[in-house]
Amino acid sequence: MNTTAAKLLMALVIFTRSSAFIFSKFAMEELSPFQALGFRFTLACLLMGTVLYRHIARALSADRSLARKSCLLGFLLFCVMGCEMQALRTAEVHTVAFLENLSLALVPLFLAVWYKRLPKTRILQGAGFILLGVAALTIGNTGFTIAGGESWALGAAVFYALYIIATGKLAATSDAKALGILQMGFMGLLSFAAALVLEGDVFLPARTLTWEALAFLVLVCSCFGFTFQPVAQQYISAEETGMYCAINPLFASLLGHWVFGETFGPTAILGAVYILTGLVFVNWPEKAHGLPKQAAHVQQTADSRRPQSLVTSL
Repeated sequence: MNTTAAKLLMALVIFTRSSAFIFSKFAMEELSPFQALGFRFTLACLLMGTVLYRHIARALSADRSLARKSCLLGFLLFCVMGCEMQALRTAEVHTVAFLENLSLALVPLFLAVWYKRLPKTRILQGAGFILLGVAALTIGNTGFTIAGGESWALGAAVFYALYIIATGKLAATSDAKALGILQMGFMGLLSFAAALVLEGDVFLPARTLTWEALAFLVLVCSCFGFTFQPVAQQYISAEETGMYCAINPLFASLLGHWVFGETFGPTAILGAVYILTGLVFVNWPEKAHGLPKQAAHVQQTADSRRPQSLVTSL
């Protein structure tokens, strides 16, 4: 796969991920959050595993640590999606989408702490805009308040940032396709376990709409989206990945308006503008300085193809 194909793949992944907010709401009209997640990711893993079982078997044989890596990503994904589904129960789609994608600003901040470096000025400026956006999106009739749905969405942002970092590092040393499939299997098992422990029951859906929503979530959002995101991240840099992911809440908000009739008030629009501005500050790729034109082009090409480039966002 070349860089252009990887960019196109990432754009398609982000679009399908944004549509998942809508179909998750449909599924939760009958199912509990963890039941919906269990069906979605278990069926996706079984389907992709059946199609690519020889590939997965070879990958497991070649890399004995692959199962452990998939388990770690599956756990982080379980935390992300669990928080997201809880948020969607009480908050509107556009609010959850914008708050969850704060993870794109958290990634370089977390890495700055990990490597004990001060973040770059553009990252601090972007974080300032994003904080203003969070304040605007969570302000209520009685003033600034974070209700249950908004707090769950912020939790999803923290876990999604950790998931992005872990995916970038593990996909660089593993079979990305097998890693993406196996993580969904672990995610599905954890979701069914949570449904039994916390919700007390697991049952098959009876409504046609629920099965249609699950079919879209399984085939498009999970089989395609989560399986191929690690593949695309092998060929494009973290900065470019962040720029693509920044359009996720825009797609989700438009779909929320079209399907559920959600409307943006003036404060919500201002918050969305602040957050998008902050994400652009954080994820805008830097130009190569002090290099001849040809050398700069070679350097940028190498950066875009480096599988593990999260550190460069510092």
